[in-house]
Amino acid sequence: MSRIGRAALATLEDRIDAIESRAKISELRSAYARFASSGNAYGVASLFTEDCVFDGPMGAGKGRGIINGNKALGDFLAPQIGKIGAVLPLISNEIIKVDGDTAKGWCLMQTPMAPGFGALVCEYFDECVRIDGKWFFAKRTMFLFQPVYEERPANYAQMEPTGR
Repeated sequence: MSRIGRAALATLEDRIDAIESRAKISELRSAYARFASSGNAYGVASLFTEDCVFDGPMGAGKGRGIINGNKALGDFLAPQIGKIGAVLPLISNEIIKVDGDTAKGWCLMQTPMAPGFGALVCEYFDECVRIDGKWFFAKRTMFLFQPVYEERPANYAQMEPTGR
């Protein structure tokens, strides 16, 4: 090892891993959008761990709820995903904080829909985990902005990540 010591190399390896992990988590979000746009509810669910938690709106007028497990998530999404017509989820404003084989993140999603269905705008707080080298959603919390604005919880400002 010439000018780079072992400690610096380990730090460099960690930094490269974090950069690659952020790219893979961004791709995970893009795969979510692609499966949703193609109406593949079980494809969406396959991006989650078996014991995942989805916390979000349960449908028009049904309020918020929690879905446990990727099988239950696929079953929940299957009748929903085709009901709203063609969708094109656009992911933006990503923040991803990697800590080894876990990560937390936040992003916005805007989804133009088929004529007559309006648009969906929401934000996601994500907790991800790397299993056998592949990233999955372990928990995904969704808040709507449009078509219905959901009141944020009292601890909203403290929810991770802040990007700092």
